Amino acid sequence: MDRNRATIKDIAEELNLSSSTVSRALSDRGRISQQVRTEVLNLARRWGYTRNPFALNLHNNRSNHIGLILPEFTHHYFSQALKGIDQVVNEKGYHLIVNTHNNDCGKEANAAKALNGLLIDGMIVSHAGNNGHFQYYKELMLSGVPVVFFDRLFEDLNASYIITDDFSGAQDAIDYLVNTGCKKIAYFCGPSDISTNFHRQMGYQEGIRKRCINTGSELIFPWDSDNERLKAKMKLFFTEHQIDGIFCFSDYIAYDALCVLCEMGINVPNQVSIIGFADEPVSSYCIPRISTIHQSAEMVGRRAAEILFWHLENPNDENFIIERLPTRLILRESTKKTLNALNELKE
Repeated sequence: MDRNRATIKDIAEELNLSSSTVSRALSDRGRISQQVRTEVLNLARRWGYTRNPFALNLHNNRSNHIGLILPEFTHHYFSQALKGIDQVVNEKGYHLIVNTHNNDCGKEANAAKALNGLLIDGMIVSHAGNNGHFQYYKELMLSGVPVVFFDRLFEDLNASYIITDDFSGAQDAIDYLVNTGCKKIAYFCGPSDISTNFHRQMGYQEGIRKRCINTGSELIFPWDSDNERLKAKMKLFFTEHQIDGIFCFSDYIAYDALCVLCEMGINVPNQVSIIGFADEPVSSYCIPRISTIHQSAEMVGRRAAEILFWHLENPNDENFIIERLPTRLILRESTKKTLNALNELKE
């Protein structure tokens, strides 16, 4: 017999005990004499016996595992969110199992089903943008497994969410650009099938409306997944529209816009000001550094995990939690100073 694959039955036969007695001794449950418990533990240790975690999960109806589904690992935002989630999961004595979907709805569904097959106790998800039905999450929650979504909102699914206040953040960006004298401000979109782009675009449009700036839909620049094609379209856009301000869905798009403007000999910020979103490292590494809307990805991750554990600790409470964390405008060299700030410098 391969002692590294010893079973409870093997130990029971060797010690002339029942399998149930051995199981109770190994789990330190039930009325077992200290002598029997010591004999079982010593033999199990000598044979390298380890309990089958899946059998144990079935027995206890819990696994101490939390499933996490991310769009990707490499994006700074999601790596920081992962950091926050992992901190809370470890504090609670649980283990994290991570999957990615790369914005593929089918891959996301397979990941959710695979995690459920591992008998996870709960799941945290930033879903794929092209996901339209969420049936597998509905089934998961109906079976008693709580699911918390973060970063991306799907209002047709009753669940707990933690997101940042993208709408207000976008308005803050527009307010600042207008206060520096910008009169023709464009919005450079992100993917159209995720809620973050919708809320940032709505915030842009509301900011434009409130400040009574007449800019039509022609100044809403659509996203393109092909980076080279995107930059070629940007060059054409800058040629056709004499804009003086840009609010971007992300810092990566803001960086692309900055590069194209520099190639065209258009000065940033004297001719065109740029504000990105998320405060990614790229925004502070380039020249000029990019002004941005900061969102705390790590805190989003922490709150997602804390909300999930609230559900685990209150299984009979049917209420859902929806939180929007505040954003913060960070000013760098890609935007001009406000008129008030310039007056203060002169004084």
